[in-house]
Amino acid sequence: MKRAEITSEINSSLNTLGERIKAVRTSWGWSQEEMAETLRVDQASISFWERDKIKPSGSAMVALSALFRTSLDSLESGTSFVVPDPPSRPPLAKTEREFPRSVSLPISDSDPIVVVDLIDGTSKGKQLSEAMMVLVESVKAGRRVWVVME
Repeated sequence: MKRAEITSEINSSLNTLGERIKAVRTSWGWSQEEMAETLRVDQASISFWERDKIKPSGSAMVALSALFRTSLDSLESGTSFVVPDPPSRPPLAKTEREFPRSVSLPISDSDPIVVVDLIDGTSKGKQLSEAMMVLVESVKAGRRVWVVME
């Protein structure tokens, strides 16, 4: 069978959004984790989407349609949906996972906020304004941030 015939056969059996997402991912030879890294979501989200357990958020739908080079309507409804060729660049390479910082709030006004760096295991007491700057810088850098409250 030629690629066009295979693609046509695959496209005709994609009845749900989840089936379309999975068909694209598997035809590209990507793992759920690779797609998750490319879309900047967690792997569980990809799994839930593919099984039609949850629908991607609005921003995730926009990212999926851009990645798949198709319209939102085509992706969502399946009308004129075609499994695209893989992107010309490979998915984001797996790198060592960068762990987020965790910040817990002080017990009293005089206690510092403890900022724990999960990459190197260090912790430092910081005043509220310093801790807020760590949060802001981490978010701007695209890092995940955990806020732990007792």
